[in-house]
Amino acid sequence: MNPNPNPQPEPQDASYLRPRDYYRDPRLKSPILAGLLSLMPGLGQAYLGFTRLAFIHGLSAAAFIALMSSNRLGGLEPFVGVLMTFFWLYNLVDAHRRALLVNDLVLRTEQPELPDGLGQLSSAARIGFGLAFLAFGTMSLLSTRFGVSFEWLLKWWPAAFILLGLWLMVKALRDRAPRA
Repeated sequence: MNPNPNPQPEPQDASYLRPRDYYRDPRLKSPILAGLLSLMPGLGQAYLGFTRLAFIHGLSAAAFIALMSSNRLGGLEPFVGVLMTFFWLYNLVDAHRRALLVNDLVLRTEQPELPDGLGQLSSAARIGFGLAFLAFGTMSLLSTRFGVSFEWLLKWWPAAFILLGLWLMVKALRDRAPRA
């Protein structure tokens, strides 16, 4: 005979995988929903709160699409297509994995340190985004309102990636340099 008529079930380690738990604690995120949202690269990461990463993934997907539709790859379409497919799959897996990690963090701590948000951008990043929006808006206004031609941009837009790469390398080297 069982001495305890109403035995309590033992808690499971992966209890946050049950869908009903997402309704109990709004901090928990659905890994499946994060993966599905990542069919559009970056949306799964944005759902989880990784807004910078979401922005980077969205821009990367847009760059792949622009590159594939440019008809200027000179026979490299299969290689770029494989890279784009790998990126898309990586994006899906990354969103699912990050949702599991966020849930694990929420369940282990009282006040979890959640991922970065747009409100936490550094002042340099905000200035950079502000300058980029100002430049894009000014160029759009000059083109549509005053008929200024920006055809030279069609030939020179890849230089922006070179400048961004150089800036990132210089910044990384400065960060590695010992502080006095």
